Amino acid sequence: MLSKELENLVMQEREIIPFLKKLTVAERRELGPFLKRMYKKIAEFKSFEERISDKKIALLEMACFVCLSKTDVKKTVYDISNLAINDTYLENIIPWYIPKWYSEVINEDPPWSLTYLKAMRLYSAGLLQPSDSLIRELLPKAMIDAVWVKANKRVLYYRPEQLLKYPITLQKHIWLLFEEETIVHNVYEFNGIENYSDGNAIWIDTICKLVDDGELDRKKVLIKTINTATKGFNKNLSGWFYNLLIRLSPTEAEIVEFQSELFSALYSPHSKVVNTVLKYIKTIVNHKQFQLDAFLDSCSILLNTETKSVVNATLIILDKVAKIHANSTDLVSIKSAEALLFFDEKIQLRAAKIIQKYGTANNQSLLDVLQLYSGNLFHSSKTVLSEYSIVPETLEEVFFEGNSRRLSEDNELPQYSSLDDLIFFVSQSMNNNESYHIDLLLHYAPKLSLLLDETNVRKLEPVFKRSFEFITSQVSNAQVGYLEFGAASFLNDFANILLKKYPVAFENLNRIKNKKIKELQKERFYASYYKNSLQEIENQSVPDYIYVIYRALFIRSKYFITEQLDLSLLSTPTHFPCWLDPTVLIERLLAYEQLGQEIDLFDFQIAIGRLPSGEKSAQLNNHIDRIVNSEIQQVLRYHYGYLPIQEAEVSKPELWIQSVLSRNIDSELEYFQDGLANSLQTELGAYEWNCNQRDEWYQDYDHKLQKLVKKKRRVKELRLEGFPNSHQEKPSEVLKIKRCFSGKEKKEVEGMYRYLKFKKHEYYTVIQPNDELRFLYLSPNNPNVLLGHMIHTNLKYSTFYEESGKKNMINFLKGLHEIWYRKDVGEITYLFLATGFLCSEKVARDLAAEIWINANSEHRFNNQLIGEAIGKLEREEYAPLKRFTDLITASLFNVSKQHNECLYDVLSAVICTMAKEPIRGTKKLLEIFMELQRSFPNREFSVPLRDKLVSWKENKSLNKIIELL
Repeated sequence: MLSKELENLVMQEREIIPFLKKLTVAERRELGPFLKRMYKKIAEFKSFEERISDKKIALLEMACFVCLSKTDVKKTVYDISNLAINDTYLENIIPWYIPKWYSEVINEDPPWSLTYLKAMRLYSAGLLQPSDSLIRELLPKAMIDAVWVKANKRVLYYRPEQLLKYPITLQKHIWLLFEEETIVHNVYEFNGIENYSDGNAIWIDTICKLVDDGELDRKKVLIKTINTATKGFNKNLSGWFYNLLIRLSPTEAEIVEFQSELFSALYSPHSKVVNTVLKYIKTIVNHKQFQLDAFLDSCSILLNTETKSVVNATLIILDKVAKIHANSTDLVSIKSAEALLFFDEKIQLRAAKIIQKYGTANNQSLLDVLQLYSGNLFHSSKTVLSEYSIVPETLEEVFFEGNSRRLSEDNELPQYSSLDDLIFFVSQSMNNNESYHIDLLLHYAPKLSLLLDETNVRKLEPVFKRSFEFITSQVSNAQVGYLEFGAASFLNDFANILLKKYPVAFENLNRIKNKKIKELQKERFYASYYKNSLQEIENQSVPDYIYVIYRALFIRSKYFITEQLDLSLLSTPTHFPCWLDPTVLIERLLAYEQLGQEIDLFDFQIAIGRLPSGEKSAQLNNHIDRIVNSEIQQVLRYHYGYLPIQEAEVSKPELWIQSVLSRNIDSELEYFQDGLANSLQTELGAYEWNCNQRDEWYQDYDHKLQKLVKKKRRVKELRLEGFPNSHQEKPSEVLKIKRCFSGKEKKEVEGMYRYLKFKKHEYYTVIQPNDELRFLYLSPNNPNVLLGHMIHTNLKYSTFYEESGKKNMINFLKGLHEIWYRKDVGEITYLFLATGFLCSEKVARDLAAEIWINANSEHRFNNQLIGEAIGKLEREEYAPLKRFTDLITASLFNVSKQHNECLYDVLSAVICTMAKEPIRGTKKLLEIFMELQRSFPNREFSVPLRDKLVSWKENKSLNKIIELL
């Protein structure tokens, strides 16, 4: 039998090619299924059985190469494309057998070991028909020749003559580099070449040499290079091609000839491209064949860009156009007026002077455009344009349109009571479209269980099937957090409880689950992945400390189901996104007391943390008096200001801590801290912080030495002083001694804050995107703790280097936007928001701006504190100051008069707190501040502000603007 003979050859490691040679087409097809099974079996157990050698795998791969179809060979054999070009295959198999799929496999999965020259040899031999994409991948390295000088060391040499070996290279292949993205601009960086030292200009030098030698048509190279601007290339590649254009140095005649292509390039999103084109256009403005209309048509998009150099260059050309083409002055004036939208004094002044020079005061079209931009004009621009009757735009007051009360009817979460409604909600909760869905699931699942019986319980089968599929799936989804997985596990436990109670109704579900579990137990990854997922939720491991809190809530709700208790979690929110009505909380506490049930500490602390400050009914004190438990009654009376904490009996500080933190009154915090054995620094998120430069060592690959070498760089790092790194802080020896001599017995506070923390790994954050909102909403009155951890783990640097950190930042800001309603949040929260203003992610900066705008609309923001945080960060230039000034001009300036005055306070604090030596971007900051100062001339400078401006005045670039201030 062929399969037995083949198996013996492989297992005995004997020569296999003679056997493969004699196979007919039908016999190859017959061996296919056996080969797939055998390869899978051997590949899976290779690491466990010593007798499965690499030689056996290699022999089996040869058999697969000869016998399997393209689809099967790609599914079965790892890296088949590299095997296909291996010299062993080329010498021993290809001469007598070439699979029909040979070229397709190489083109679809380009082998890492394939070079351009080798591909051309295969092409010349009629073996390979390389696709355009394969050529684009291989050609950039075609000039590089590797020479092995030692067994483990190779040296790379620049060999441009290799491009001349095959005529098709310059006739067809080289032009493919101009059509789609390649690494042509990064060849040197990726390799490091012995006989070439001009870096990534290697292909620029090569192309220019080929043009000079007549090997490439100059006109075609110029057109192709210019047209790369319209191909959608990334910034670096587009810039590289336009460096090539600069090196080719087109003549005036060539620029005139290629005007149409150059004007198309002006629509590129990359400033390098546009600035280069504008430089060439400027040289032909006085040429009789200059396409004036085409240039004027492109001016609107050029003048509305965010790049200062592009706007400036466009205005210079417009000025030149107006001088040479007298009939275009009206249109030039109107076009120039569009630059007044750009929030930069020099740009506006240049545009204003062009309008003054060429415009007329009776041109209604020009007046309409000027009126449109009047609210954005600098004082100097207004002065130049004084002859035009522009009515200054009056900034109107903008009031926050949202409801300022957290417990309003508009914010109330949906309520369900009927069986059908509850089943529908539980099925929808699996989607977790809202942050509160998991909270409501834990609230309604026990109530649903009380309504179930033999006649209706089967309605839940689709929900339970879906939750089981979710926890047994390995499919990764960036939109799904661990808490979604926890909710699915909770539903699976709910299903198992009902399975025992209603075995007949769930017979089908039970059969499906048992079959799937048996299949999973055969999988190699059962113990490491599935086994944990299939355990009861109490026994499952969690990825980090912070997930312990929600697991406690899952277990609590499951307990209600098991015991058939008509109880709710105390902490279930009643209003969007996480707020809790105190009267509802009291009713829940009374229900616990009536049934003799103990409260869960985590649940109680979360509930107290979700009570919005200052929102209470007139009868609330009477409701509180109904609670039997004396200490809980006192906690709520204190929380709402009916009882001073100094008069309360605090026997369990863990019941009080959330109220003390939520009220956030210094004298009360001090009194409460005095009775505790451990510091409240962690719970308050009260850390000293700084931003300093330090030396950092890292490893980089040295191409000449061909090894990793240690290098040093200077980094700017944000650090929180005294930040706890351990799971549980232990009291210091000094503190223990103090306790011994203290007449007052002190207690350690327990509860959720010990777990409200997460770790940072090298390339990702443990807290998964989508989960962070729910964790922020555990303590909305005291976000400092969680945001402190975010700063410590993800915001040491202003640039995000991994996607998870970026998503965490955006989601935390979205959550902060929903819960920000009080001015007295801690300094750490303001620091977090300051990093939001300065971080590398634009979406995060826009969200931070939105928080600032909304909070200031309600007068619920400390602008002094945010300004000091930004200024302190910028002492060591934590981030480019341009990010902040760009955000001001785009989102914060001229929102309303009220907001402008708030912005004045922010910038005043920023300037006072910054270093004595001004950093890059300070001038722009002062320009904005000067415009604000002109809007509020009665505001006097503080002494620290005057002192800082005096110290900065010594800088030549700032001298003039500080004189004006």
